[in-house]
Formats: sequence, structure tokens, C-alpha cells
Amino acid sequence: MWPWSKSVLVLGVAAGAGLAAEKPQVIPPERLANYWLLAQAPDANAPNSGRNLDAPSCAAVSYVVEKDGSTSQAKLERLVPDGDLGKVAVGVVAGMRFAATKQNLGKDRVFTYVVIPFNLPDADSPNAADRARRMQALAPCKLDNFGHADKQVVPIVHK
Repeated sequence: MWPWSKSVLVLGVAAGAGLAAEKPQVIPPERLANYWLLAQAPDANAPNSGRNLDAPSCAAVSYVVEKDGSTSQAKLERLVPDGDLGKVAVGVVAGMRFAATKQNLGKDRVFTYVVIPFNLPDADSPNAADRARRMQALAPCKLDNFGHADKQVVPIVHK
């Protein structure tokens, strides 16, 4: 082995570790489809009893989509109204799997969030009043300024 080969090997390993620790790009949910498409989502496993299980509600969960399409760092950012569905939302996000889009050949890691509805009318309901109620119930879980130029996530607000 050449005397300098060990240092080159160490330098190469260190550079590879630096790339692996690269921060994910922060993007708002409406831009996620430019990078990743949802390939698999687990069923929600709701508890039999708890606070506000039957209330119309929403949960905002932030997460990272990794290079292999798995999710990591799932974190409850907001739950409205407060109750016991936060763990359910985090569990759903933790089990999601994504496929990279054609535009994302490098399989870039991204940090984003999703708003999960509970006990709300369907988004494609033929009834305009149902769709309006759904939009009104989901609005408090939107994380304003997520992924804007400053790359800052709004502070967590628990109501």
C-alpha cells in the first residue's frame, strides 16, 4: 500500500460522510410532487378511546423524505383541536413511502409537511358546503411561511 493511500482513503470516507449529512431542501407541501410522489401510505391506527377522537380535526406533521423514499424525523407541528390523534398522524407519516419523480434523478432529500384530516368530509364531495367545511377545518393546520426564501419553519403553536 502506498504511504499516501491511507490518507486518501480517510479523506474519501470523510467527504462521503459529509455528503450523507447534507441538509434536506425545505419545500412547501404543494411543491412535493416536483420531487417525490407518494407510493405507499399505511392505514391510520386510531385508539379506541381518548380526547377528541370524533371531533373534526387536523394535524400538521413535518418530515424528511430520504434518498430511498422512506420518511424520517416525523414530528407533530400542530393539532387542532388538541387531542389524542397526534400520535396517529405521526404514525401515518412515519410509514409513508415515496418514489422519486423524473425531475428528481438525484433523489434529493426534502423537508416538508403534510396536513392530515380527521373526521372531515371528503375533498371531492359533490356538496359544496362539505368542501367548504373541510377547507375551514384544515386551515388552522397550515404552516405559514414554510419553505420560503428564509428556509425557516414557523414556530410550533399548540392550541
